[in-house]
Amino acid sequence: MKIETNRMAVWMQPEQIHLDIPLRDVRHALEYIADVTGMSHGLEAGPIFRALSRREQAGSTALGGGFAIPHARISGIDRPLTVLVRARPGIDFHAPDHVPVTLLLAILVPSHGNPDDHLELLALIAELFSRPDFRAQMNCESNAAAVARSIRLATDALAGYGATAVLPGASTVRARIDTRRQPR
Repeated sequence: MKIETNRMAVWMQPEQIHLDIPLRDVRHALEYIADVTGMSHGLEAGPIFRALSRREQAGSTALGGGFAIPHARISGIDRPLTVLVRARPGIDFHAPDHVPVTLLLAILVPSHGNPDDHLELLALIAELFSRPDFRAQMNCESNAAAVARSIRLATDALAGYGATAVLPGASTVRARIDTRRQPR
């Protein structure tokens, strides 16, 4: 079952946007995301970091083209939380194309939430960020308000999300979702 378009658009809009953050590596990026999320939502950063790290250990969340979607299920929230971080310079995130990651859109979903909602959100974000022109725009925006506006406009234009993914990782996310939804 598809999530309502309006609810998905709200979930895709990052609550926090952090630009030009000097991150050293994957661990530092995940620590940063856990810290800012914890502070803004009254959550402990440690469990958030551990959940993100466990997911990253299972396989890199970098999709290629300088983009990664660190994501995890956590306790203490009732709805998905998203945080966009633009790293300067880019960091090695073990991407399939070996391009340093500059854009990270972290997704934290409720541990008790619907797994299909999580997968649908991942697929839509992967599709949006699989567009090279969109990633280039995100890397060039000068402030958080401009980034938020660009994401909102792109999300509105994504109606139906039927475009073919450009990045190998984006099509992998879509394939995993399609496989998971088929009866076993």
